[in-house]
Amino acid sequence: MKKFHLFDLDGTLIDSMVAFPTALFRAMDEENVAYPPDIINTVTPLGIMGTFEYFLKMGLSPAKAEYLMRKFGDYMVDDYENRILTKPYVKEYLTKLKNDGAKLFVLTASPHITIDPCLKRNGVYDMFDVIWSCDDLGKPKSDPTIYTDVASIMGCSVSDIVFYDDNVTALETAVSAGLETVGVYDAASDEYKDRIVSAVDRYINNFGELL
Repeated sequence: MKKFHLFDLDGTLIDSMVAFPTALFRAMDEENVAYPPDIINTVTPLGIMGTFEYFLKMGLSPAKAEYLMRKFGDYMVDDYENRILTKPYVKEYLTKLKNDGAKLFVLTASPHITIDPCLKRNGVYDMFDVIWSCDDLGKPKSDPTIYTDVASIMGCSVSDIVFYDDNVTALETAVSAGLETVGVYDAASDEYKDRIVSAVDRYINNFGELL
């Protein structure tokens, strides 16, 4: 068994992908911002700064993009602090890995203002050696060098890491970077399931399959 396990958060460890588009669409609609139909899959791996830059590329002014991000963030925080739960068998699988001597890490596009209280409330925060937001590393998960960066910090090579995610862009990028990959089912990524299955080393519907 590999020793280093790197997990995405949204749609992988926690059941939050309904909250994410709901908050983003609400903020954009209230500000009358037109957006492409695939915006959720595009911005999911980008992190806060990456999403801000994406809004600039859409033609929003810096002031408008900043206001939109602030409104989106406000809508998200309440859900993460009070309602969002881990997906089935997550805690059991993390416990199994820890008992087997594995080191556990999180790499997510979400900011710490939502990550940390959600993981603490669900009782799994202290199971991880390091929890990274993409903003900590200054790169999105669509950049293959983010995986070599975290491997360097972990003290291992990329081939020593098992990476779990539900997002097709992040998984395909991790594959290209040389990580072992596990695709995790989430309804928000259902339209990309065939593409994910063809890219990853293993695909699971829930973490109970790994117990």
